[in-house]
Amino acid sequence: MKELKQEEIGLALEPREKPKSYGQWFIFSIQHVFAMFGSTVLVPIIINGLAKEVVMTSSMALFCSGVGTLIYIALTKAKVPMYLGSSFAYMTAIGMNYQAYGNSVFVAIMVAGLIYILFGILVYYLGTGFIEKIFPVIVIGPLIMIIGLSAAPSALANAGITSAKSWSDSAKGYAQWIAALIAVFTFMVTIIVTLKAKGIAKVIPVMIGILSGFVLSLIIHFSMKNSTLIDTTKITDVSQWEWYPSFKPLWKQEAKNILPAILAISPLAIIAMAEHIGDHIAMGYITKKDFVKDPGIHRTLIADGVSIVFDGLVGGPPNTTYGENTAVIGMTKVASVWVTGGAAVIAIILSFVAPVNQTISMLPEPVMGGVGMIMFGFISINGVRIMITSKTDFMNMRNVFISATVLVIGVVLSVLGEGIDIGSFNLPGLGLAAFIGIILNLILPTKLNEGFMCIEWIKSKFKK
Repeated sequence: MKELKQEEIGLALEPREKPKSYGQWFIFSIQHVFAMFGSTVLVPIIINGLAKEVVMTSSMALFCSGVGTLIYIALTKAKVPMYLGSSFAYMTAIGMNYQAYGNSVFVAIMVAGLIYILFGILVYYLGTGFIEKIFPVIVIGPLIMIIGLSAAPSALANAGITSAKSWSDSAKGYAQWIAALIAVFTFMVTIIVTLKAKGIAKVIPVMIGILSGFVLSLIIHFSMKNSTLIDTTKITDVSQWEWYPSFKPLWKQEAKNILPAILAISPLAIIAMAEHIGDHIAMGYITKKDFVKDPGIHRTLIADGVSIVFDGLVGGPPNTTYGENTAVIGMTKVASVWVTGGAAVIAIILSFVAPVNQTISMLPEPVMGGVGMIMFGFISINGVRIMITSKTDFMNMRNVFISATVLVIGVVLSVLGEGIDIGSFNLPGLGLAAFIGIILNLILPTKLNEGFMCIEWIKSKFKK
């Protein structure tokens, strides 16, 4: 890719260029914090909701986000202005498997990071075509759709949109119609801000939606007697304040849970890697630089993988590259790594500010249900979008068969919360769908007289 001069692409700051003043540096960095904040802190909240207990706190997500970004910057030679935040790809699997496997889910997160590193090494020796051959869009697209659809029932339940016979009462301590009202309000505010807002508000619609839903929840909570909508003791009882992230003692776990947890969670790295590559290509379009070649997609994969290993080691959510922050760079034309690094430092500081952490933990389920309906739907649509932008040929019945098989198996088994029992562990629907999709892509010929194209391609790389 031809490297263009700064004035030709209109960048305000090049990747290695510093802001002119500390005040400007802070303002540019805080925009990135706003952009990633809502989604990053949402991930542990959803994980805790799925697990029905506190697996990790929002402060831990902020801490891992900040440290992970700094690790990424260091290992990519400070050439890519990418920001890392909590990944949505793993949250359903982590939340649904925590009660069964406990802290072993964090070992699985570390293994996911090792998969990144392994693929980075393979890409270095085999070239970028290696990933495209094994993980084509016709497999990755449906898998991304499944991630969103499998978590959608939880969002609807939190939003009060269920098949309950009566909306007059609820086991949660407040009427179901109140939950639906708050969820719909949060849902609509987020959408309106996304479509109509300008400036900085346009890049933080999730945060604005959550804050609006929280304010409405506070009004309803204090207008009712004995309301349980919001647990105000989390902010009024100083003894509950969290002054640091929820670090996990990984040595406290049962060995028998490690392998099942790895098989249930780690394969999701395949999907996250597709997102990683897509985000770097998108960043390249914005800055008119070829990050696939310099510093190299192998180096960015390894950097992301090391950050994920760190996440698992301390008991946090796995990171991924954030499209929200890429959008900020596209809008502001500020592509400075110093700015994304500054945002990372701010995130780490915020993770040790108790009032921020406690306020986040007070968010009621209906608010998260309203936002969850959008976020899970957004994830699913991204699966469709990636197939459209890649111009997938669905007139080719091979593509239809592979995508349809992956989608049906993944959606049905994931939504039902079932999988395939193999000995003492259970292979979840998403993992089974990914495995079958990869195998079908390797086996089914692209033409009548061809087959095992990926295997032949790999063999050709080792020929003298």
